[in-house]
Amino acid sequence: MKNNSNIFFLLAVACLMFSCQDFFDEKELNNTHFRPTDVRTGMTYTLTDDDVAAIGKQCTYKGNDTLPSVYEQKALSLCTADDSSAYTAWKRIAAEKALNEDASADLYVPMLMAQKFPYLDNGTMCQVSYPLYEGKSQRVEPFNYASPYTLTEDDYRMVWEGRGASYIAPEKEDELDKVLTDRFPLAKDGKIVLLSYKYLPTSPDIIIPPLDYICTVKEFLEAQEKNEHQITATVGIVKSATYGRFYLVDGTDSVYVYGLSDEKGNNKIWKSLGIEQGDVITVRGSYSNESGEARMVNAVYVASAEASMPRRNALTAQDTLTKTVIYQLVGEQWQLYANDQLTVAQALPQTVYDNLGVATITDVDGIIGKYLRQTYQWAQEKQIYLVAYNGKNGIAADEWTYDGTAFVMNTGYVTDVMSFILNNAWIANISTYYTTPFVGDGPADFTIQHVALDGLNYVWRYQASYGMTASGYVSGTNHPVEDWLVSPNIRLKKSEHPCLTFDQAVRYGNQAYNRDWLKVMVTNNYTGDVTTTEWEHLAFPDSIPDGSNWVFLNTGDFDLSKYNGETIVIGFCYNTTTGELTSAPTWEIQHLLVYEKETDE
Repeated sequence: MKNNSNIFFLLAVACLMFSCQDFFDEKELNNTHFRPTDVRTGMTYTLTDDDVAAIGKQCTYKGNDTLPSVYEQKALSLCTADDSSAYTAWKRIAAEKALNEDASADLYVPMLMAQKFPYLDNGTMCQVSYPLYEGKSQRVEPFNYASPYTLTEDDYRMVWEGRGASYIAPEKEDELDKVLTDRFPLAKDGKIVLLSYKYLPTSPDIIIPPLDYICTVKEFLEAQEKNEHQITATVGIVKSATYGRFYLVDGTDSVYVYGLSDEKGNNKIWKSLGIEQGDVITVRGSYSNESGEARMVNAVYVASAEASMPRRNALTAQDTLTKTVIYQLVGEQWQLYANDQLTVAQALPQTVYDNLGVATITDVDGIIGKYLRQTYQWAQEKQIYLVAYNGKNGIAADEWTYDGTAFVMNTGYVTDVMSFILNNAWIANISTYYTTPFVGDGPADFTIQHVALDGLNYVWRYQASYGMTASGYVSGTNHPVEDWLVSPNIRLKKSEHPCLTFDQAVRYGNQAYNRDWLKVMVTNNYTGDVTTTEWEHLAFPDSIPDGSNWVFLNTGDFDLSKYNGETIVIGFCYNTTTGELTSAPTWEIQHLLVYEKETDE
């Protein structure tokens, strides 16, 4: 593709100069209908919410008639009998309040510009900033179809192979896939489940097992509770060895055990274990007094034990916390969710919901952003955190990227910039990613950041006749300074051979150090602070001016293809704090252009 931005710029300036003379000539001739041409270069415009709403509006009204808007007509014109995707993409503008890749600015912004600026003339160039919805990360999309699941008592028994445990200990967490295999037999590859369960960081070898409590016979009789209790005591009088009916004795206290079985319900365990009167065993069961005699019913043999009896343990099932983890079916195997592009992938802890007193999260960025700040204070730049949560419409997930100072939610929205040229009609200059002349048009949306001024008020400044200029020479003194001129975000959308070029003049300075003092930098991860950003130093493609005059020379093309498809920021660093400071040069920049270079490929 050929870029004609500089040609358009020169033509525009020429038109503006001649139009002024024409105005006075026509005035002298008494031609009151003459209107001077209005050609603007370096013009910028940002689409407002109302602008976006207008582009996405489906109809206009003329009296009592309802007609398709010009934007809807454009969308319909792009459709065929077999493909209506252009219309579907256009309708998304209203829902998403942003343009998208398939309903792009080059299609719809020209009509808006014609409506808003009917008085401008050919040769006008404008850079338009607009909201673009690129969509959230593809990693979060599967969570829209995720299912929540909470372990039941039957599930705990499955994990513990029949033992009546009501929580998961660390050594059993690796076996939770058994539950999911059983409970989701029809799940397809990629299915995600947020699995919740009660958890204690203690092995059941210490708490055997996690029932309501472990007690003595006396405590069991006094409690008179139907929920399970566990007792270690001595086998007393045996009523029936066949059915395991006997008295369990603890000192002077005893309880009638009405039928003993194993974990699988086998009631012939008495014979297989060879239990005899006087043995010390551990059993668990529930209290009953329906027959007029205190009994332990549904009794299950746990183990043989020493004569010393465990007492009620302070750490019980009531001390469990609810833990939620993310599982995904990979092939035919349920696995803990993992993605090597993520630093952390987790479900939002139940404690967050409990502390807020809510069941769902509505202020997603506020609540989860705060949780991430408090939990991951060691985060490093560029790290990505995925958090799944209960949203208002069910399970959802979002990603946050740590930018060095804060966790930034990846909403899927970005601000894009596209250049437009008026040539009888507005046309998108899709080969230009960013351009500004600086001369006569201000600093555009570049910003200046001071790092070291050595007592000066400024280094970089805008001068209408020369563009952006920088100098560390003031009042006969060469100052060691560091000052930055920083571009806005520049998106290299669908780029293949993007290049940067500009015109520059360099006067004075020390030729041994000018290349080090005057630096062109680029980054794809700008933190908002030049001192904390990781920059790449771009070498000048051609020799820079030797400092002997004020003649502007073009730099040649800086190759940006390393950053294809990415969003970049360009920094001009004036830094005379290193080397032998014998002179501080003046650096002037004009006609900056980031464009797609035409190749023979």
